[in-house]
Amino acid sequence: MKNKWRTVFWTLLTVFILTTLFLLYSILDQGVTITYMREGYEDTEHDLEQVSQIIKGKLTFEDFKEITDRYPDLGDSTSIELNRIKINFGTDKKVSSVTTNW
Repeated sequence: MKNKWRTVFWTLLTVFILTTLFLLYSILDQGVTITYMREGYEDTEHDLEQVSQIIKGKLTFEDFKEITDRYPDLGDSTSIELNRIKINFGTDKKVSSVTTNW
């Protein structure tokens, strides 16, 4: 009888330790993944800001012909909205600003 309890105790202790190690690994893995994702989003935002500074005042509404052909109702618009990016045009039909909608 004493031998059964000893076997059950060591079995449960092993299961407990393995479960705890798996949960610790999962939490650390999620933390690292979220950190890399956040850095990726920050890098993308920084790149978008640089690109918007480069194209500001240089590209015109006609340069976005492929987009305006897909969406004909943009013909008289002063801005183009793509998923999370909004490109605004000035009175001279050149890009005046590029903003993000997060």
